[in-house]
This record gives sequence, C-alpha cells and structure tokens, in this order.
Amino acid sequence: MLRKTRALLTGSAVALALTVSSTGFTAHAAGDQSGIDACAREAKAAGFAKDRSGEGRNDDAIYAVAIAMAESGCNRLAVHTNLPTDPDPGTKDLGAWQINERWYPEVHYHDPEIVTAENWQDMGWSARKAYRIDNDGTGRGWASWAAWNLGTYQQYLGQAREAVNRAWQ
Repeated sequence: MLRKTRALLTGSAVALALTVSSTGFTAHAAGDQSGIDACAREAKAAGFAKDRSGEGRNDDAIYAVAIAMAESGCNRLAVHTNLPTDPDPGTKDLGAWQINERWYPEVHYHDPEIVTAENWQDMGWSARKAYRIDNDGTGRGWASWAAWNLGTYQQYLGQAREAVNRAWQ
C-alpha cells in the first residue's frame, strides 16, 4: 500500500511540475536551491576561480564549496545560533556559508534595507558574501570560518572538486 501511495504521489508531483512548467513558471529562482551543486554554481557566479591548486592557492571554488559543505551542508536556509561559550555568543551564522551577523554589519540586526530573509536565504547572496570576505584584503581569507580553522572542510574536498567540475562544464 505504501508503494502504491508513493507512486501516486510521485505521479501527482510530476503532473503538477508539468503543469507549472507549461504555464511558464520556474520551479526555483536563481540561488533558491540547496545542495553541493547549487553551492558550486553560485560559487562560480560569485567569482571564485575554478581551481587554483596548481598555483598553490586555496581561494578557489573547490575550497569555497568544501567550506559551505562543512558549515551548513550547502543548505541555504541554515541558521546557527552561537552558544555563550562560542567566540560570538548569541549571534547567528546565516545561510550556506554561515555568514556571522556580528562580524559583517550588513547582516547585523537584519536591516531590511540591506538584508532580508529573501537575500540571506539566497544561495547566491551567501556565495557573494563569502567571496567578499575571502577577498577583503585583510589576508584572513578562509580563517574567518570555523570549518577552515577546525579543518572540517577537508573531508569535503573530493566532493567539492566533482561539483565544481560539473558546474564548469
């Protein structure tokens, strides 16, 4: 019975998707998706280079995607509230790249003129902010992210490389 119900629901979903696409609506707006392939596409659009490892650098899309995977699983809706023992107690890290509201004032207090749920929840916005932070001229680069400092991004480098290669095809 469960399989029949699942098959009927799947068939209904397909019919709905066909109806929506035939009326000219799209299922997702740019930056409105989550997952590693969405991270890779948005990292590319934000300006990250495909792969700079040959130059001995780590400021490319592969590292950007690996960090987003470690920070949020490339979930554009991710929110993490820092505990009182964290370096940024009570603040929130927002979006796929977990941009911290304390350190980046354009995010702080969710000023409606600058940051809205529609933009911080947008994968493209998060990627553009990550690019700006990584390239802000301070020399900190990825050191602004816990995933970099803890090394947790490293387990995602292979998956990130594959996703970046797909995004650049």
